[in-house]
Amino acid sequence: MATIVLSRIGFEGRHGATAAERRGTRSFEVDVEIDTSLEAAERSDRLADTVDYSQVADIIVTIGTGEPHHLLESLARRMLNALADKVPSASLRLELRKLNPPGCPGHPVHAAVRVRHPR
Repeated sequence: MATIVLSRIGFEGRHGATAAERRGTRSFEVDVEIDTSLEAAERSDRLADTVDYSQVADIIVTIGTGEPHHLLESLARRMLNALADKVPSASLRLELRKLNPPGCPGHPVHAAVRVRHPR
């Protein structure tokens, strides 16, 4: 078992609890960890035998720049479910961050949710 890690996948999206947040774009970041067997790729040195991380990033960015969501929780789950369909034998962890969340006292750098998908 090994872990493929993608950090700080960035995109602009129209996600937020209020209509005002969804009218304009905001900055988001995602970290993904994929636990899966990579023995075949370790032996063959072929992309076809591993998880192509450019495809993983494409799934995240496509969903993130697509249909607006009110909550980080639902957006993160949609991303995770799409990744689970792509890599059904993997255990997945995903952290979705909204950078500089508006209207939040104390001005945090980000608000985040972490979701898991064990299989």
